[in-house]
Amino acid sequence: MAGDQQAVPLLVGMGLDEFSMSATSVLRTRSLMKTLDTAKMEEYANRALTECSTAEEVLELQKEYL
Repeated sequence: MAGDQQAVPLLVGMGLDEFSMSATSVLRTRSLMKTLDTAKMEEYANRALTECSTAEEVLELQKEYL
């Protein structure tokens, strides 16, 4: 899941800071993580977990934070 660029902001917001992924995803994911504001991603993760009931809703919410 950590190799999925759409999932990384949510994972960071949930407090994860170590990921397992294919070697081809490492640089892209590392670059993305450098651009994320941890506090903002925590707010996003909390809202996603409490307000969203489908994956589509989570992706729509993500647009507000990225």
